[in-house]
Amino acid sequence: MLDAVAKTLEQALSYKDGERDMCILQHKFEIEHASGTKELRTSTLLEYGEPWPGATSMAKTVGIPCAIAVQLVLDGKITKKGILAPFAPEIYEPIIELLEKEGIKCVEETVATY
Repeated sequence: MLDAVAKTLEQALSYKDGERDMCILQHKFEIEHASGTKELRTSTLLEYGEPWPGATSMAKTVGIPCAIAVQLVLDGKITKKGILAPFAPEIYEPIIELLEKEGIKCVEETVATY
């Protein structure tokens, strides 16, 4: 039964020639400064895939960061061992720089101050 549902969905939801996908990621930050003023800031990623049968936006936003991180390890630019979360500047800064060269970047905006 599950195989039949999967086959039906595969046919109904597959990309047609020339169609493309889109990924949107948005984080909202409510910031309270030491002065007492508050700010609402957003960080938004909007990425479009290439027309089918090209690379999807999901493939690009998952595969390219992974490939960049692996290349940085192989080049000896990331030397820490083990499973690393990208919270340290020495990890995320070179990755962000290389992602932006690939055209993948977040746009940061101050939406409101109060």
